[in-house]
Amino acid sequence: MGHEVLFPEKALRTLDALSGKPWFYALLFLIGFGFPPYASRGYAWGELGEVITEGLGHAVIYGFVDLVWPSVLLHLLALAILASVFLGGERGARAFDIWAFVTYLMIGLGQGIGVSERYGVVVLTGNVFIVLLVAFSWGLECLTGWNRFRREYLAPRRAWLIPLAAWAYWSPVEPFRLDPRYLLVGYFGVAYCLTTPVVLTLMALYYPDVNRPVMRLTAFLGLIFGVMNVSRPLWAGPTPVAIWEGTLLHLPLLITSSYALALTAKRP
Repeated sequence: MGHEVLFPEKALRTLDALSGKPWFYALLFLIGFGFPPYASRGYAWGELGEVITEGLGHAVIYGFVDLVWPSVLLHLLALAILASVFLGGERGARAFDIWAFVTYLMIGLGQGIGVSERYGVVVLTGNVFIVLLVAFSWGLECLTGWNRFRREYLAPRRAWLIPLAAWAYWSPVEPFRLDPRYLLVGYFGVAYCLTTPVVLTLMALYYPDVNRPVMRLTAFLGLIFGVMNVSRPLWAGPTPVAIWEGTLLHLPLLITSSYALALTAKRP
């Protein structure tokens, strides 16, 4: 009797094939950024940018940061899981997969839905769809276990990514103030842009002993968000906030996402 390939593996192999097609990324871009947001109180077409800003600025998942203790738990949990991978290799891989799946699931829903006094409930429909697609891919990884993280694949030559991941993990949001409180109470774990550099850095360090299609999909969305945010001073004005929150805090996302995509451009 031949070996039966189960649905999760079939789905990942399909995703692997699709992620090598330029039209696939074009389609994802159109879906993710072409659908207008929903606002329960309505809005005029000219207010589209304001609706998006209001939705992101009042995302429901940011309540974890306001409460403080959930943010501390998320930070400590992430550090423990990363340590388990570096110390245990394959033994920590499944914990990392589950953490990434749950984190992207929360971000897909929690960062894509906000409550604004002006517009009511705001749903960034395109963002929700594409981040949930990333979360779905991580769910498939949880079922297949293509991430191995075996020690013999650890590549010290890629350690230059670690400072970028550390900066994304810290991400002090007050312009030009290196407040150490954000090492435990901040937007890592609740924002795609600040969480993804850590995820991709770990995967890059162990590449190719990782789930390639999941890495590519995660990095593609990171690259789009990275370009949009790093260029913020060009379209929002070179204010201290735009330079800090846009360019400086999102450089790790842009660099790690670009590098991750470059790594996966050729089959190992």
